[in-house]
Amino acid sequence: MTDALRAKMGLDLLLMGTLMLLCSGLQASNAADWEYWGKYGPKNWPGVCTTGHKQSPIDIVTEDAERTDLGALKFHRYDFAFSSTLVNTGHSVQIILDGVPIHLSGGSLPSVYILEQMHFHWSAEHTVDGQRDPLELHLVHYDQQYANFSNAAQYENGIVVVAVLFELSNYDNEDLMSILQATKMVSHWVGKNAVPLRSKLIPFLLLPKDHTTYYHYQGSLTTPGCQESVMWFVMTEKLTISEVQMDVFRHLEGSNGTLKFNYRPTQELGDRKVYHRLEGYTGSTSVLSSNIIYTILNVLLVRFLSSSGIL
Repeated sequence: MTDALRAKMGLDLLLMGTLMLLCSGLQASNAADWEYWGKYGPKNWPGVCTTGHKQSPIDIVTEDAERTDLGALKFHRYDFAFSSTLVNTGHSVQIILDGVPIHLSGGSLPSVYILEQMHFHWSAEHTVDGQRDPLELHLVHYDQQYANFSNAAQYENGIVVVAVLFELSNYDNEDLMSILQATKMVSHWVGKNAVPLRSKLIPFLLLPKDHTTYYHYQGSLTTPGCQESVMWFVMTEKLTISEVQMDVFRHLEGSNGTLKFNYRPTQELGDRKVYHRLEGYTGSTSVLSSNIIYTILNVLLVRFLSSSGIL
């Protein structure tokens, strides 16, 4: 081998190494574009995440929520058993179902929505009267009139997220076992490596038994780019999870170390309204009650005045 050939091979190796370093640097940069703490934490998320006025999550103040009957949500095919895969995205664990699409309608929704994926946040992102639960599940849907989730996210009411809160229990939640087993398998697999759940998943089991009552408001995605195109439905009733099960989520490796938590802090509600859906509830009920009380008081007053000789 000539000196010239050796020099050329050395130069090629140097260029290849430099290219690999640059590529890995770009990947690291992209992975660190946003995180839940540090330099790329929520306070430094870009664009509408900082400038928007309809951001999520929020603190739900139950006394301030407007009680009304918006109609029950209709969960189509949620009772089917699906094969599914779970992936460690670096920011959460995400579940995608295989097979026929699942649809969501009702609840005064303007369209029919398709389930895109579901994922978890620990601790919960939404708080209720200032109290934060240990876990929150997001079931993410997009309007069927759009080609996909990314496209739908650009339009008002293009996305619907059903949120389920979990409270601590002394007992394991058996309906989470296959999800937690898969989570353990991907704990150190940040990226595209997905694993199948060992048993089929019935999405209905991830909803509270009473899924007719919920809090509803207009908001945004809770991760960058925080598009303000989301109709939120936060279930009133909660599911349960044990401390041992929570530890499985807390040991997940993310893009920037162990994901001990992956929730965005609550955002200002501003002039938005939060509605509390209660079946059969109408504002006229309280008006009617007030009128009845007023009438009874008037009758009693007239009788008192008459008996006193004033009238």
